[in-house]
Amino acid sequence: MKTLIFYITLVLSYVATVNLTPLDGEYAGSFKYTNYTMKDIENIEVIKCNTDDDCPEFSNGCALYTHWDGENDIEYNLCEMTFMCHDNSTCIFLNNASTYYINIKEMEYGIAFVEDKIILHSCSKQMYKHNLCETDTCITADNCYSNLCIHDTCITNPNYPSYICRLDWVDEDKKPEMQCKKANGEKCSHDDECDQVNVCDNDLEVCASPLITEHHRDRKFLDYLFFLGVVVTVIIILTLIVLISLFVLSCAYVAFDELKNILFNIGDDYRQLEDTNN
Repeated sequence: MKTLIFYITLVLSYVATVNLTPLDGEYAGSFKYTNYTMKDIENIEVIKCNTDDDCPEFSNGCALYTHWDGENDIEYNLCEMTFMCHDNSTCIFLNNASTYYINIKEMEYGIAFVEDKIILHSCSKQMYKHNLCETDTCITADNCYSNLCIHDTCITNPNYPSYICRLDWVDEDKKPEMQCKKANGEKCSHDDECDQVNVCDNDLEVCASPLITEHHRDRKFLDYLFFLGVVVTVIIILTLIVLISLFVLSCAYVAFDELKNILFNIGDDYRQLEDTNN
């Protein structure tokens, strides 16, 4: 009976948590498990298409891709495919790659899919610490694609990094190919390591949305201004203390000098009085 009550409480708490998310418990998109590994996906041939019917099962349909060659936009009709992978395990196919996380309230927010209640997006510890990333509440590591749940948030796992695999232009081959690059929150040193439009945050050294990186940079600038303001304020206060101290000392010196003159005059008058009496 106690076990039953425990599980009922656990389920109710999870439902309550879902209803408190920025999406008010409404989730979009879905995913499917596949037998593909990341190497399999990188070797998938790009499929040209005219309609959605020309595309395979693990595809979001026929999509228009454009590439600027320096003079003109080159257009391609290709089957859109997006996967999320780990190095040594099978990948999942994302039916809607844009919905596994959203940018909201100037942070990245990882969404839990209704299906399997799994959170694909993960926050790096640095981004979580700087309030740049959160996820729906995880109860156990099984709720996170990264297999790491800390402080009710899915955190990137250095031993289990995540990758996004999708069509991307390869300059060396001068054609679009399936490319697997690091998902947001993963460690990086330059932009090319990160998934498509995302960038490598130079300060935190993790892949992130450009909007979040810009916000982090702006907030850091404001922090610098605040720090500069504090330093200037401290300098002004110290300067005032020094000036007041010098003023007090000068007043004390003048008062002491005046007192010395008064005492000298009193002594001189006393000597003159003695001379007169003698």
